[in-house]
Amino acid sequence: MDNPETKRTSPFNHFYDQDDFYYGLDLRPEFTGYFEKKDLAGKNALDLGCGEGRYAIWLARRGCRVTAVDISAVGIAKLARFAAENGLDIQPVHADVGKFDFPEAAFDIITATTIFDHLNDQTSKQVALSVINALKPGCILYADVFTINDPGYCAITGNPEASDVSDTAAFMARYFKENELKRLFSPLIPLVYRETVEPDLSHGKPHKHGWACLVAKKQ
Repeated sequence: MDNPETKRTSPFNHFYDQDDFYYGLDLRPEFTGYFEKKDLAGKNALDLGCGEGRYAIWLARRGCRVTAVDISAVGIAKLARFAAENGLDIQPVHADVGKFDFPEAAFDIITATTIFDHLNDQTSKQVALSVINALKPGCILYADVFTINDPGYCAITGNPEASDVSDTAAFMARYFKENELKRLFSPLIPLVYRETVEPDLSHGKPHKHGWACLVAKKQ
């Protein structure tokens, strides 16, 4: 997996280039709390910025047909192998989310986990509109981002006392302000919205994250 060409496409290739899942397979409780008791068999799902594919794997294990998109060739290759070895209906796509060709009204579920905070403001708005158009009427988006309450934001704004910072904080394009994620998807009906600061022990040294998490429905 150590390919110099792919290492220029994503700074996360280094973290994905190992047998284990760098971020583990645990998911945000806002996501599982909404979906865990629902019948997802036969649903079409899109996992944007899938990384190693933990959300795609969870959805496929519950019967979804999943398209999983990420700019990291290493993460996509890893997910493709895992899906093949475990008989999961996942189509991994190596692509830049900002250049992905979204089909219209094609998906019952779209997940976008810590991807909009890796996009600049203009690209975020463009991709958000594409996501809304790609959802079927009455269907669901789950999105989460890091917020300005994240210690990583303190670090990039020059706070010398910033601590509890993630080892991948340097790869963030921006951090979201209060309610900004909800506003980005204002055409959708919010079903769950939560902003919080929590410890994260899933990767690297112990650190904290400021989260905004949204479950929203297309009218």
